[in-house]
Amino acid sequence: MARIVRHNDEGVKEGYISNAGKEEKLFTSALKAFQCNNHIVMAQRKHLDDFLRGRIIGRLECERTQLEVSEELGIARSVISRL
Repeated sequence: MARIVRHNDEGVKEGYISNAGKEEKLFTSALKAFQCNNHIVMAQRKHLDDFLRGRIIGRLECERTQLEVSEELGIARSVISRL
């Protein structure tokens, strides 16, 4: 199983994951997707509260992409696409 080994805290430009003993470098979008996916796997049965759902819908109505919203809020894009 892959896990985050280290990352640059200054804006998280890049990070490294360890996968089967081999370190692999990830850049911003891939690292955030990895973090989001790990979070959603651990909490996959949790429902979004009304406030967070409203924030997501509001941002989508302001013509932001699903990817932008998912990165801003730290939620997997697949969750946002279901709203």
